[in-house]
Amino acid sequence: MNATLRLLAVLALLAPSPASAVVLKLRAGGDQDAASVTFDGKSVRLPDGKTLPRDEVEEIRFAQAAPEKAPAAASADPAAAARGRELFARAKALEARFPGADGLLLLDDGDYELRPDGTWTFHYHFVGKVLKEGMKFSWGNVSEDFEDGRSRVKILKATVYEPDGRVFPLDPSKIQVSRPQADSLFFQDSRTMTYPLPQVEVGSIVEYETESETYNPFRKDFFFPRWGFLSGTPVRVSRVRIGVPAGTALYYSARHFSGPWKGKGRPVVTTADGRTTYRWELRDLAPIVGEPRMVQYEDYSPFVKAALFDKWDRIYDWLGEMYRKRTNPSPELAEFTRQLVKGCGTDDERVAAIYRYVQKRVRYIAVKMGVASGWGGYDANLTWKRGFGCCIDKALLLTTMLKVIGIRSTPVLLDPNMEADHDFSVPDIGFAHAITRLTLDGKEMFLDSVGEDYRFPEIPSMDYGVKVLDVFDRSVVPVPVPPPSGNISRYEYDLTLSTDGSAGLRYAATYDGTREGDLRAYYKTLKDSDLKRQFQDWVNGISPAGILTDYRVGDATDLTKPFGMGFDCRLPDYLIRAGDLDILKLPGLEQSFPEVALDKRRYAMEYAVSFEKSYRYRIALPPGFQAVSIPKPARLNGPGESFTLSCRASASDLTCDADLRRADRVYAPSQYAAHKAFLDKVARLTKDRIFLKGGGA
Repeated sequence: MNATLRLLAVLALLAPSPASAVVLKLRAGGDQDAASVTFDGKSVRLPDGKTLPRDEVEEIRFAQAAPEKAPAAASADPAAAARGRELFARAKALEARFPGADGLLLLDDGDYELRPDGTWTFHYHFVGKVLKEGMKFSWGNVSEDFEDGRSRVKILKATVYEPDGRVFPLDPSKIQVSRPQADSLFFQDSRTMTYPLPQVEVGSIVEYETESETYNPFRKDFFFPRWGFLSGTPVRVSRVRIGVPAGTALYYSARHFSGPWKGKGRPVVTTADGRTTYRWELRDLAPIVGEPRMVQYEDYSPFVKAALFDKWDRIYDWLGEMYRKRTNPSPELAEFTRQLVKGCGTDDERVAAIYRYVQKRVRYIAVKMGVASGWGGYDANLTWKRGFGCCIDKALLLTTMLKVIGIRSTPVLLDPNMEADHDFSVPDIGFAHAITRLTLDGKEMFLDSVGEDYRFPEIPSMDYGVKVLDVFDRSVVPVPVPPPSGNISRYEYDLTLSTDGSAGLRYAATYDGTREGDLRAYYKTLKDSDLKRQFQDWVNGISPAGILTDYRVGDATDLTKPFGMGFDCRLPDYLIRAGDLDILKLPGLEQSFPEVALDKRRYAMEYAVSFEKSYRYRIALPPGFQAVSIPKPARLNGPGESFTLSCRASASDLTCDADLRRADRVYAPSQYAAHKAFLDKVARLTKDRIFLKGGGA
């Protein structure tokens, strides 16, 4: 797959070294630069203390800055100089077609070769021209990972060509092998080979070739090559070859080969010298232009994945055997589980108690030191004893404890909805997450014990709207998106107006669904001093002169009770005088939707989950005041979404209710115009004001 778009698909993120630059791609659109970040599994914290919820960050890119190094010696090899001239000539034609690009990807070439003994190699050939400063970091280092005892890597070639004819070839003495820096919650037995390319500047052309060899595969039939063709830069040639011994079947999926690539999804197949090779190639590809909330790379780029078998049975058998062995409770764990649920009266209560235990008492720490732990997880009894584990470890423990109380469940594998939709048409083992599936009182249910802030039976938003691999039931099943009412935020505003234009406000918010869990995760990290400052900032957002008088926050750590918050404040000069009228703005109602700023879209857009926002305003009028203009009743409908607004006035008060709902998670480009039109109307309606007239005016 092309080097510039290796998408982040892990639950624990690598932490950058001090020389690293970090770019956060935000789901709402745009990028956020930072010198470094820390990630606790729920949120991303920037050096200035700002925290972004995980669902707001679509991708994190670490660009390793090239370290200071002694000037490299240019090569005098005539052949290398001729190669440089050839590449600059190719680049010139591509640059003319795509002016303003950050870089030019002249060659993106991958070659998979499966040997008769089940071992395999991957040869990668990259050629790119740096056109802007940012690409010096992206393309200034060659970096390949490998696993001791299973694979090895080589850097075969690494050359920098300069416009003035200088050529800087590979210096093997500068190659380094190290264990990558990792987040403290994620440990993996891997190594990284790195080579900092010398003299890379704007205008340089970089060429390198690497080869990785899997000489000790844990299963010789588990060969799962994959390749994506598009890049964030223009691509002259993107090509992949998959070679297998003649007579060996290769099953493949080729997605998104439509429009200009129609018909290119069928490979060119050749057989010679005892080998059959499948070849896909695309040329002259325009760069990906980012759009707010766009779906993930594999959901729009031409993409190929392959396997040596076309059914999931081998994977069901392989994982099923490991999972069954690891979900047999020891007498000690069985007795502990029975004591844990001793005071519970119903199955719901028993399951909830076990769920909370695994959520809160088993810390998320991933230790992946081989095939069995990496894919099969650790024995549930061991995870229970040591009190930590990764997603599959916690899912196995939850299944084991539920077995003790007679509730059948199964660990299921998935890619969270912040990543690409998993392609189940060809088998593979490339799943990023594991949760638990069960049936309780005849109702199917999914639980995610990694989500330690979600009140039973809720799960994180990232788990909704995806398909999961159920190993025990040997099936692929969906995780339904909840109705909007299942993920609701309720906001209540009691506003008391005074004749001098000031107001007193009492605010309360309650939640159900993923929003509640997201807020628990955030608020449990705040100190009391931070809480007070945050609520004061909140009040100042309503009125710059606002004064916080009290605030309330539920216990974010207690998963047995709903979570909510509220505050009281005084708002001097809240009413805006305009002639003989006073203008009232409903606090918190005004909506904005930056994700629909574009006139049209090329790619589908996605939200994390469905939602509902319910607003209730009770407004006490001063004596002698009356409402002379209130918003007209409104009822809008968009694709999978709705908005209602109604206000009622009496002699002494006003009541307004508003409700915004979205049931759908993903919007195709063909739906965008209707979705944008709906949100634009909502934004306009929520800007409406109420006009009051005083008794003495």
